[in-house]
Amino acid sequence: MSMASRFFSLIPSIFTYTTTEGSDVPKLHPSWVAHIRQQELASIIEELIDHDQPHSCIACTGGHGIGKSVLVLQAIHDPSVSATFRHRCWIDCHVVTDTSNFLEILAREMGVPHTEFSPFGGGAQLETLVTAIRRFAVVRRVIVLDDLDHLYALDKSFTDEVIKLLSSIDKLVLVLTIIGWTSAPPREIEWSLQLKPLSLERARFLFQSIYPVPLQRDTLDKLLARVRGIPQYIMILAHLAYQSQLQLKDLIQIVDDPQNNLLSMQIDHDVKSLEESIRAYPPEDRLDHHALYVFRFLASLPRGISQNQLQTLVGLPMDTFASVCKQMSALAYFDSEPGDHLVLSRPLQEYAVRTSTLDPRTQDIHLKRLIALIETKGNLRPGTLDFPQNVQQFTEQKINIENILFTFLDIDSPIAVEAALQFLKPRCAVKPSLKLAAKVVEVAERKKMHLLPYALQTEGEALHNSVYLGAPELLARAEALFSTSKDDASVVGEMECHVLRTESTARGVVHGNKEEWKQAAEYACARLSTLSSEIGKRGYAHSLLTLAQLSEDTKERTTLVTDAHTLFKDLDDGYGLILCDFYSQMSVQSVVNLALEFQAFRDFAMAATCYRTAFHSTIQSVIQRTSRRRASVEYIKVLRIREPIIEVVNSHPQVLDLLKKAIDLYELLGRNLDVAFCQYHLAQLLPPAKAIDLYSKAIYQFGCSTFTHHRERSTLDQCYSLMESEEYSAAIPILEILQHRIGYCGKIFHLRCKELLVECHCRLNARRPALQAVRETIKTMEEFEASPELQRYKQLLAALDGINTMPLIAFYETVYEGHARLVEV
Repeated sequence: MSMASRFFSLIPSIFTYTTTEGSDVPKLHPSWVAHIRQQELASIIEELIDHDQPHSCIACTGGHGIGKSVLVLQAIHDPSVSATFRHRCWIDCHVVTDTSNFLEILAREMGVPHTEFSPFGGGAQLETLVTAIRRFAVVRRVIVLDDLDHLYALDKSFTDEVIKLLSSIDKLVLVLTIIGWTSAPPREIEWSLQLKPLSLERARFLFQSIYPVPLQRDTLDKLLARVRGIPQYIMILAHLAYQSQLQLKDLIQIVDDPQNNLLSMQIDHDVKSLEESIRAYPPEDRLDHHALYVFRFLASLPRGISQNQLQTLVGLPMDTFASVCKQMSALAYFDSEPGDHLVLSRPLQEYAVRTSTLDPRTQDIHLKRLIALIETKGNLRPGTLDFPQNVQQFTEQKINIENILFTFLDIDSPIAVEAALQFLKPRCAVKPSLKLAAKVVEVAERKKMHLLPYALQTEGEALHNSVYLGAPELLARAEALFSTSKDDASVVGEMECHVLRTESTARGVVHGNKEEWKQAAEYACARLSTLSSEIGKRGYAHSLLTLAQLSEDTKERTTLVTDAHTLFKDLDDGYGLILCDFYSQMSVQSVVNLALEFQAFRDFAMAATCYRTAFHSTIQSVIQRTSRRRASVEYIKVLRIREPIIEVVNSHPQVLDLLKKAIDLYELLGRNLDVAFCQYHLAQLLPPAKAIDLYSKAIYQFGCSTFTHHRERSTLDQCYSLMESEEYSAAIPILEILQHRIGYCGKIFHLRCKELLVECHCRLNARRPALQAVRETIKTMEEFEASPELQRYKQLLAALDGINTMPLIAFYETVYEGHARLVEV
């Protein structure tokens, strides 16, 4: 096996699909199939909807990671395919355990009732099921058997029979994805598409679409040559480059030698002798009762824990704990010399797992201490000199807490669920672990705990804040479970989930339609206003503030905030009163002061929002004063009003410091989308050397979310910075692709993209591409009602078309004089 293959075998696949409740086909994640597999996608769609020569069975083949499943999924979601097939089914054969399990899944997907079929009735059950499917086949349907290789590995003859019988059903099209055939393919397959590796140009596009690295093109080509055009490997590398902030030259080293560079594996040459020593003299014979207690606790933490944290958790006096560490170090029980971080050596951990457990009483004591520790999180203030160091310490503490929680959740400890929910509370959660949140739901569901709706709500909020798909579905489940109870806490939980679910669904829409979100907030206010308990009144006050946030009427907003303030004052809720101050009309300095108050309450998200709000208030004031326009910072480049704003900002650097503080806090919280917006807005005001990398980070996060329109717009603004730094060759390939997909963001963005492409080619004296770009720009301008600039472009076209050398033009004189007309349009 090659080094690259070994490297990629260590990284989980990013091609994971989620299925919503009641859906037969996985949700389509943001992808670039339409660009990198345009011809293949068109071919498979054409074969699926061909009414003149309809197929009964088609196949898509190709090696591992080549993109078979993603391509078929994109085709199945195409509107023309949806219109042709009333019923679409998707079966992932990789999760099938045996043939009976496959039949059970097939029956469920095809809507065959239990009364018609049982998967455990003997060898003829496949034919019985197919007969039932025929009887219920009243509409056209398509069924995808994904990763068919796995079903073949379970039972080849059974799989061949499945293909034969399903292909014989009228009004049904069978689609197969498979690596290949060990012998001749089944005769039932009427059309087949074999996917090949991507060309260098398409591979480069795929990587850059996920994580743009416009100034590292040569190194990128060397990296892509090592993965030989396999889309899955390319996407893994792009995600890894972003998440680890590695340079591409470092990624090349990783691919060439993953064992040494990525894993940093060290071989313990003394393992054998240590294992023999443990068998001869076990810890129970060598350690006193204090040390044995610490040993067993430490053994439950495979990744170790800081020395101070462990001493706090075990509750031993400092001198006694120091003596314990000295005993264990003398016996070589630690993985390395005892420092701040303590980890048992691997043989000791394996021994402890085999021989010792923590009794329920001890578990209870440890977890109660852990809950107390979670409650006393540190105070972090961005912008201070010790902030990076405090964040590092805070992160280490967080990792230790998560390790402990995972240890107890693995044994289904109920109090661990309570502790984890406390740790993951949105107001104080720092980079909440989605794996931990999912584990809490798993345990609560398995143990049938009353905390299950709270666990679902917590995971849904974590997904919402991290901008991953799936939040609305989890929140809907939590809302349904809360609705089965009538106590005030459950009603509040139900309404919180209802409002957040509609918010999560609404965001990312290009035109930002908030009507459904506002209706949900109004409904929540009406429900919660009837509650008389303290938790009910507090929930009602928060719903009033949500409604105030969404209100466009100043008088209504003031009334809502005033009503909420009265409720919080009656409840003696200091945090609520600060929230009311935030939603009142306040000066920039007052909002900055509020950030410090929110930090005192450990609400880092609202503190970051204060800094961000103060920044935008200041910048909008500068924009209005310098350009006489009301516009956001996202439009200053396309409206060509950036230069005077930069002059003001450069003379007041503290304005940018506000946004940098917000970024620090949002990164600490793992609020990826908020980080991306702040990075985008900050990049708009920075010189190219600093801006280009910030744009790349923001584009990556926008691409992972539903905010694709911001991905296109920030990509266009990145091209402005590339041109400002005279990197025209780097901007051209980005603009050439962007011009075909930015149109839905608005005409001005579409036109600006084409204008930049013209300028790049002119700057490089590339006459033929410049001609094509000018023609495209003229065509776009002609779609506008008023185009005074059109005549100048026609003059430029005539000049380019009539001479053999590029004209000496000052392009900015050609384009920038037309900005007033574009603003009017």
